[in-house]
Amino acid sequence: MALRPQDTVVSYRCPACGKSVVSVTGVFALTGDMIKLKCSCGESELLIKQEGAGKVRLIVPCLFCAKPHQYVIAKDLLMSREIFEFPCNFSGVSICFSGAKGAVLKAAEESDKRLSELIDDTELAEIYAQNQGLEEDEGLYNDEHVRDMILFVLGDLCEEGKIECDCREGGDFLVENEIGKVRIMCKKCGKRREYFCSENMETRDLFDAVKIKLN
Repeated sequence: MALRPQDTVVSYRCPACGKSVVSVTGVFALTGDMIKLKCSCGESELLIKQEGAGKVRLIVPCLFCAKPHQYVIAKDLLMSREIFEFPCNFSGVSICFSGAKGAVLKAAEESDKRLSELIDDTELAEIYAQNQGLEEDEGLYNDEHVRDMILFVLGDLCEEGKIECDCREGGDFLVENEIGKVRIMCKKCGKRREYFCSENMETRDLFDAVKIKLN
């Protein structure tokens, strides 16, 4: 399903007040370098930045983590899905939704129901207050943020057929998570690459990559 730019919306839940924030339509059709979606309470905002090679970076506030999560994904992939969910790997709960307005609102409602089953408003407020008290340089979930971006970029490249190995008819790729790193490998030929969950030259090259070759 290909969505028209004006039909695409983005939604996230503000960690401060708990309100669902829904973007203006056509947010991905805009040509600015950066788009801000602010909650009306003024305590949180979602950022969308234009990246190279037709990609966008979403910086999403999280209910559970001290710092926002970052996701890098192809704009065309976002525009081809009726609904796209961005999860917090720490909690397993989706914290952002993109796609057709009806599908996004329905997914956000279902996520709210699931969240209410896991945690009540008092506990949620306590988590947010604790996160606000963390020092900026503690970097408690920095590795998780980089891991999010690595997983999304690898998934994006897999969907587009932009990961190459030694298999003539195409590989069968598997992504494995380990402490501090992500590995992608072909189950048929055994070729692989590893990416450490930290901001280094190799991960920055991956975020800008049009395709990758396993070795």
